[in-house]
Formats: sequence, C-alpha cells, structure tokens
Amino acid sequence: MVDFGPNGTVYYAGTNPARDYAAGDEKPRIKRVALACFLCGICACICVALIAAMLAFVFSTLTSLAGAQPAQFAERGGFMMGAFVAVMMAAFNWYLFFIVIPVTWLVLALSIGRFPRRGITRPAPYYRWGAIWGALLVGGTTGFFGASMQQDGFFGALLTGGLIGALAGLVCASLFLAIVRPKQQISDLATDVF
Repeated sequence: MVDFGPNGTVYYAGTNPARDYAAGDEKPRIKRVALACFLCGICACICVALIAAMLAFVFSTLTSLAGAQPAQFAERGGFMMGAFVAVMMAAFNWYLFFIVIPVTWLVLALSIGRFPRRGITRPAPYYRWGAIWGALLVGGTTGFFGASMQQDGFFGALLTGGLIGALAGLVCASLFLAIVRPKQQISDLATDVF
C-alpha cells in the first residue's frame, strides 16, 4: 500500500517513518466545537427571548408602580418607545428561529469557535467576543427596525437590543466554555505529544 508523506514523498508499505506531530505545522484537533456551536445557537435564541421577557416584566411592573402608561408613551418615537420596540422584538425572536439560529451558528463558528484551535485558553476572550457578537446581532436588528422612529427612538432600540444581545452572548460563551473546555483539551494535547 502506498502512503504519502510531506511534500508528496511516496512511502511504500512498511517504509513510512513515524510522523512527528510536534515538529510539523499541523494543528491538533479540538473536540466538541461543532456541538458547542450548535447548542449555543439554540441557547442564544432562547436566552434572547427570556431576557427580553424578563425586561418586559420588570419594565411593566416599574411603570405600573409609577402610575405611567406602560406601552403608550407621551412622545411618539422617543427613547422609551424605542426601548419598548427592542424588548418586544427580542421577546418574539423565536418566531424567526429558522433565520436566527443558522446566523448564530455561523457567527459562533467563525468567531469563538476558532479560538480553541488557535490555542486561546483564557475565558476572557470568549466572554468578550460572545458579548460583542450578541450585541451586534440583536442591537443591529432592533436598531435597523427602530431607524424609522425619531433619533431618540433609534438609540433606545439600538442600546436596549445591544444590552439584551450582550447578556445572551455572555450566557452562550459560558455554555461554549463548559462544553469545549479549551484549557483542559489543549493541556491534554500538549502532554500527549511527549
């Protein structure tokens, strides 16, 4: 049987020397990254809806305690109206799960999903980029739909959606770290080489 070595070198049966993985530029395979991205995409959709529902409950409780109108604000398109639109959009994002979940899978796979293979073991970059991408995805979507309001309404929708997305991104990053455990896997791979 023929084996191929580096640079196309042909080795016949029994003549292939043992490969030295530590000397080459091959990177070891990190396990459970695809599973973590899959579960984090589903978790992101659910977390955004749950965080928005909790914010809506707190918001309605505070407005009723203050004696204000909960959904009808004095000025059309003000900051609070934009925040209300962002909370309602985020609370019902699971209606569009067939768009939200694949986009989240793609973003996670191309961002924090590549960190373990690069050798990043500290949890801070995972949390940071999870929060950044969550804020960009949710805040960008709510800000886009809040752009039809006045400037205050746009900023209310953008900031509230960004807050919801950042919180959901932190939850997803912690789930990713719990599943992949990059520090443990990379240290195990480093000890296996010797």
